[in-house]
Amino acid sequence: MKFRPLLSLTLASALLPAALFAEEKPAAPEGMVFIPGGTYTRGEDRSLGGTARYPEEKPVHQVTVSSFFIDQTEVTNAQFAKFVEETGYQTQAERGFTKEDFPNAPEDQLKAGALVFKAPDGDVEKWQPGAEWQWWQFIPGADWRHPLGPDSNIDDKMDHPVVNVTKEDAEAYCKWAGKRLPTEAEWERAARGEKDHTLFVWGDKPKPDADNWPANTFQGEFPQKNTALDGHAGSAAVKSYPANDFGLYDMAGNVWEICSDVFRPDYYQKFIENPVDDPKGPPLEQAITQPETQQFANGQPIPDEVEVFHPLARLWVTKGGSFLCHHTYCLRYRPAARHYAESLSPTNHTGFRCVKDIPQ
Repeated sequence: MKFRPLLSLTLASALLPAALFAEEKPAAPEGMVFIPGGTYTRGEDRSLGGTARYPEEKPVHQVTVSSFFIDQTEVTNAQFAKFVEETGYQTQAERGFTKEDFPNAPEDQLKAGALVFKAPDGDVEKWQPGAEWQWWQFIPGADWRHPLGPDSNIDDKMDHPVVNVTKEDAEAYCKWAGKRLPTEAEWERAARGEKDHTLFVWGDKPKPDADNWPANTFQGEFPQKNTALDGHAGSAAVKSYPANDFGLYDMAGNVWEICSDVFRPDYYQKFIENPVDDPKGPPLEQAITQPETQQFANGQPIPDEVEVFHPLARLWVTKGGSFLCHHTYCLRYRPAARHYAESLSPTNHTGFRCVKDIPQ
């Protein structure tokens, strides 16, 4: 597919539905939804107001994906528990690390656990480098069964998304379930539904219904005060908020969802030079680590290949935002938004959902 200039958004919106729904709709497996193949507008270059700046979402371009099935909801604790019961699988957060993996690391950095959000006691400076460590803490004993630490549990959260999992954990579950992780392009296609290039899954208005919140996000003053006006200070049970056009839940907010693509903030710039249908992201040898994301944020180019000190330090695309996204700090509960997960650091606001190929 050769790159072509964008159609006007009005014309594109008028043409898309007929093309997208022309093919016959096959029956989806239980708990999944059929997503028709088609072309959509990916990325965002409009002003989001305030301090919101997301250069990794540019340039805006068109992407074509084939049809696929996708889970109607994020994978829940109940579903993950069944997987673990049948396989005996242990997540990275449960295993911890070994001296063989990291021979120079202190013992306390090899412990099993995960990063957990902890609201600071008072006002903090949010914009300085490393500011996030004022509200993220590594908690030994935090894992998918104990999302906030060893004294917490999921007894009343079996219908909540599983969290504190890595890309490798998610892939293990997908393989057991006969599925796979979505590509970034597939995930965004599914999230947008019948709406092309709107700011949010539900349209362009941040809150279209004055009486109801459209997604599980952070209200109040981030990060120190969550007023939980949407009814949830943390994760919510799946299906707590309205579904999108395709009948998918939590494509905005609740928990970040891991995709199969390597994350590079400069990927879209490279993609438009050589666009392809059904893109799968950058090749593995172009994987980067967290320092390169700061390099990009400072306006410096990232080398095509970066020396990654350990495979678990690679960054993988996450989409959809989480219950910690706030319009003044992390306006990433938008379909165009891009972020990342690092397998060295499972977190209590990151989960996943699966996709499945259409039988030929």
